[in-house]
Amino acid sequence: MSADAPGPGPGSSRARGRLPGQLRTLVCERSVLDRADGSARWTQEGSSVLAAVYGPRQAKLQKEDAERAVVEVVYKPCSGPQGHLDRSLELEIRGILEGVIPLGMHPRTSIMVVLQVLQEDGSVLSCALNAACAALVDAGVPMNTMYASVTCALTPDEQLLLDPDAGEEQAAKARFCFTFPHHFDLTKAVDGEAVVSTSALGCRSHGSFSSDHLLDAFQLTRLGCERVAIFGRLSLTKSFQAAGSA
Repeated sequence: MSADAPGPGPGSSRARGRLPGQLRTLVCERSVLDRADGSARWTQEGSSVLAAVYGPRQAKLQKEDAERAVVEVVYKPCSGPQGHLDRSLELEIRGILEGVIPLGMHPRTSIMVVLQVLQEDGSVLSCALNAACAALVDAGVPMNTMYASVTCALTPDEQLLLDPDAGEEQAAKARFCFTFPHHFDLTKAVDGEAVVSTSALGCRSHGSFSSDHLLDAFQLTRLGCERVAIFGRLSLTKSFQAAGSA
């Protein structure tokens, strides 16, 4: 399923006619791999990540934890061997997943999430995190909360751009990737109103920026995550409907 995801905020036009606070078109395909317990391909125009989930399964003896499940993340770059940055991203993603999965429900088991970058055109970490969330849902792994991730870039003239492409990231003086938990309040709308937490699950930043820039990026990406949350729910609903009519 795909959808245009307009974001908040006025401003001058970017590549493809986007505004500074506008997301690229989102596409989510679920259950795309037969041998995985759950899978999803998440695409943000030029960036695409395939996520596969295996587990909860019996953990190998050397990795087994008697009190909780063990989360393993494998991050595979678009091309070439895995490098230091890829291993750093594995730790970042694993920390976020450990914060949303009730690990105590499945002691002595392993939950492996394999992320393969298929296309890379900016905001890839957010793309990978959103793919992982969709794949965990597809696998039926219990989660304490859903989450969404959005990246923004700070330009040399100190303008924030939501969901930057590779060119915008390269030209930026700083980049921020925020991940927020969210839920839907069914008392406020027929289909539920997306409520994004005011506390982030994770933040990865790079470059030169002030505390004001960080706060502005926090607020902008939080608004962007609301759009991702709404799209994610719509995508899941369409997936259920398609499965029911098959």
